[in-house]
This record gives sequence, C-alpha cells and structure tokens, in this order.
Amino acid sequence: MSGTTRTFQEYLKANRLKLTSQRKLILDIFVSGSQLLTAEELFRQVTEIDPGISLSTVYRTFKHLQQAGLARCVHYGDGTTRYEPSEGHTSYLICEKCGRKIPILNPYLECLQQESARQEGFRMFRSQTTIFGLCHECLKEHLPNQKQSNRHH
Repeated sequence: MSGTTRTFQEYLKANRLKLTSQRKLILDIFVSGSQLLTAEELFRQVTEIDPGISLSTVYRTFKHLQQAGLARCVHYGDGTTRYEPSEGHTSYLICEKCGRKIPILNPYLECLQQESARQEGFRMFRSQTTIFGLCHECLKEHLPNQKQSNRHH
C-alpha cells in the first residue's frame, strides 16, 4: 500500500468512513496524473473504468482528499477550480510586497511539526506553515543602503 493510500485510509478511518473501491479508484487516477484536473475531467477518466461512479462521488472524494492533505484547489481567473496532488504538508515564505511564494523544503520543519503533534497525542493529517515578510529582491528595494547581514545563500 502506498503512503498516499495509507494516509487517506487513516484519515477516512478517523472520520468513520471506509476506503471503498470507488474512492480508491478516484485516488489512484488522481495521484497518477501529472496535470491539474477539474472534478469533471477526473470524472470522465474514472467512469471509463467504473461507469457506476457519480460526479457527486468524485466531488465528495475531492473534499476528503483535501481534508486529508492529499489534494489542494487551484483557482484560475476563469472561475475554474482545478485540483492537484499535495504532499500533505505545505510550507511557504510569502512576500507581502510582490506576492512571491517560495516553498520551504526543510525536513527539520516537517519533523518539528510531526513531533509537536505526537507530543500532544494528536494524529496529524496535514500541516501548513506560512511565513510572511519580504523576499530578497523586495528587501533590496526596501532597504537599498543597508547591509543585509541576515541573508543566507
């Protein structure tokens, strides 16, 4: 069983739900894709294998995948909502001036989050850390004459 399937199964069990064959099929097709999908696009792919799956089942499964930290919504200006697989943990630095979003890929941060949850007897399904400030470029514009001694390379 993959880590993604295990995470989803644990989430479902904690919420008194089962990993049905339909949910498993939706999960498998969703995580195997490399592109963003709308619920309707995933529905078309899933019904090629199991015509008995309804669009509402796809939507409900997406909701559960999001709550389990395995999927996230991506909204476009055209009003279309697409979904992409998520690792379950999202951490970003976000510049308050230009909006730049820099992923934090730090195993120590993830370990700290997991250990904090464990110490509290808490079962963590997903986590999100957002740090707001100024990116390197905006900081240079904001403080052009000051040394930036705290900047790491």
